[in-house]
Amino acid sequence: MRTSAAVLCAVAFVPCVLIADPGTFVLAERGQQAACAIIVAPDAGASYKYAAEELRDWTERLTDVRLPVITDAQKHIPFDRAIYIKGFPKSSAGDTDAFHLKVDGNTMRISGGKRGILYGAYELLETYGGIGWYASWRTVVPKAEQLAVPADLDAAQRPAFLMRGRSWRDARRNPDFACRLRLNGGWPGGEPEFQFTDRHGGTGWRQSGCGHSLARLLPASVYGKTHPEYFAEIGGVRRTRDAQPCLTNPDVLEIVTSNILAQIHGDPSADCYDVTQNDYDNYCTCAKCKAVDEEEGSHAGTMIRFVNAVAERVEREYPGKQISTFAYRYTRHPPRLTHPRRNVVVKLCPIECDYSASIAESRYGQNVSFMKDLAEWAAISPPLYLFDYITNFRSYLHAFPNAPVLFANLRTFRKYGVAYYGPLGNGEGLHSDFGELKTWLLAKGMWNPDRAWRPLAERFMRGYYGAAAAPYVTAAFDLLNQPPKDTTKFPALIYEDAWDRRRVSDETLDRAAELWAQAAEAAKGDPECLHNVRMGAAGVDFSRLSRLTLPLRTEWVTRHPEDFAPDPRLPELLDRMAAYEKEAGGALRYQEHLSRHDEVAARFAAARKWKMNGTASDVAVIGADRLELAENRQRGEVGRRIDDPAATAGRAIMAYSKFYGWRVKYFFRNLAFDKGVKYRVRVRLRAEKTGNPGEAFAAGLYDKNQKPQNLARKHFDVGETSDGYGWYTIGELTPTDTSMVWIATAKPSVMPPATTAIVVDAMEISRGRGQPPR
Repeated sequence: MRTSAAVLCAVAFVPCVLIADPGTFVLAERGQQAACAIIVAPDAGASYKYAAEELRDWTERLTDVRLPVITDAQKHIPFDRAIYIKGFPKSSAGDTDAFHLKVDGNTMRISGGKRGILYGAYELLETYGGIGWYASWRTVVPKAEQLAVPADLDAAQRPAFLMRGRSWRDARRNPDFACRLRLNGGWPGGEPEFQFTDRHGGTGWRQSGCGHSLARLLPASVYGKTHPEYFAEIGGVRRTRDAQPCLTNPDVLEIVTSNILAQIHGDPSADCYDVTQNDYDNYCTCAKCKAVDEEEGSHAGTMIRFVNAVAERVEREYPGKQISTFAYRYTRHPPRLTHPRRNVVVKLCPIECDYSASIAESRYGQNVSFMKDLAEWAAISPPLYLFDYITNFRSYLHAFPNAPVLFANLRTFRKYGVAYYGPLGNGEGLHSDFGELKTWLLAKGMWNPDRAWRPLAERFMRGYYGAAAAPYVTAAFDLLNQPPKDTTKFPALIYEDAWDRRRVSDETLDRAAELWAQAAEAAKGDPECLHNVRMGAAGVDFSRLSRLTLPLRTEWVTRHPEDFAPDPRLPELLDRMAAYEKEAGGALRYQEHLSRHDEVAARFAAARKWKMNGTASDVAVIGADRLELAENRQRGEVGRRIDDPAATAGRAIMAYSKFYGWRVKYFFRNLAFDKGVKYRVRVRLRAEKTGNPGEAFAAGLYDKNQKPQNLARKHFDVGETSDGYGWYTIGELTPTDTSMVWIATAKPSVMPPATTAIVVDAMEISRGRGQPPR
């Protein structure tokens, strides 16, 4: 209290010369002594005191006037005006995120819930002070002559969604910044520095653990060998690898419920606990599960009945706690008979949908079916959680044109009773396709989706990139976000390769690159804005570089290498990406999965060293370091690269048999092949055998743009494989740039499996015999 008293004494004898417009309530005026105090009760919560401090500190940055914060209600307040920071009445305790700004004569009140009180302060500073919090590193504070609000101000606000997620990296890792954007969703990780604290008013809705939890609640490593009946029966055989649980088995219910109760005991402060299907299909088709799903008309039948049973037990022991589950992929369609219990939250996932138009208006087939599912879930399970996908997970930096439809989608979700909105963006890296803009826009939309999005986007462009660069960046944004003529043919899906030209043409990328270059020239006088522009330009240059497939090819199968001379843009684009990576300080992330990101970065690094000094050949042998280790759920989980002296180049890829699926890939776009010519493909690998009979591996040729798409497919039994490395012929094809070779671990038909892993050394691609000379 000594500091506060000194402030009061210093101010008490300074005459106030503030001449205010009678139509305004002036909080501070540049060049004048403080004529307004901020009053907060001494027993107020941490967020109320923090709101007073934030209002004081940001007002000082705006006007150079520091308003005193008074916490002792007994002290005389020697000021003409006062701003009271106070909570809602107890009768409004449910309005945790709401706030009310009201001026009454010489008094202003900022009232709100424990988070709403902060949002009220930020509303005042942003709307009436012009402050812009655009990124954790980019805040614009104008030099204002005064901070004032209308004398008749009487504005109350509450958010459109109870929970507003913060899945983009900048908001995830910076709780102060996220709070200023009025986000309140819990960070699923355990790092305390990323969590909301008491001063932020805590978390709006926190889930313990993250999605796809059944593999953890019923681990196959514990129960697979002794109780295969706990896991899915598929084709008459129980599967313990990459398989869902058997949800009609009573022991499974008991084990999962016990583990959830233990989780609640260990983490009692969470609001919700996760019981969700694993991130693959392979659901159980045993007689009991099949009967339930047929009766319910959906595979969600077994899931909701199971989750309801868990939730019923939880409610008895922990009233008020919720259990969440997915309506995802094969469970997206709601059950016909069973409704979720009152303490079950359904997390609906539009993962298959088109985002180039609003989710309700796109005529893409998955959007049409999703809207039907949304309406039906809303009828039986309010309130809903919408687990949305708002970036391209295969190419984070590639243009993904969803920003213009974000608000329309939010209005649709609100209409159908979505209360919890979790946008899943790029949580691993910064500067993805307009990622900072989308973080900011989504925050505005989750609070009030009825606002017009375009003026908000233009404000962000001026604030984040600077007024000089904003026109060029806006033009690039508009170019890259043009809606398709036909969403059924050109949808924007969340797994799109940057080299795919069907939606974004080369000409569009080249024009966008010119606009980003003009923006960089305009931003030269402001280093922070220039950095933001350069990080934005990285996305377009990444896509352009990804399409320069011929110059990046280091494996040659052609008699005419002069046909594959380097593109003249290659050196410049490679140098640019290197500069972007360095400037970003490791914050650029090319792809969702770290192993795939590392492969892209390594490909760029290798290309920088590449020299076109190879000799044309009819045969190419592609070593393991040039092969792609397919996407995995966690780095090192499904496979890894190893040193192996017996391999062709001393390196190989080991793919573990416990995870079935395509594990090694190679795309022909990385190969200089002759168009219209047939090629033969072989692979060199060895199988780590267990001594059991069964399949060792499968391999094939695939092209998504050809009919049929599966050009060749072979399955190899352990009896057909050698004890060490051997060559195995897959087949022949006439390739295009979208053709690929794949190698898969065995799909088990018996247990235990025949292999523990396959070790892939190389592929051989040879020009077919009998081809006419050129």
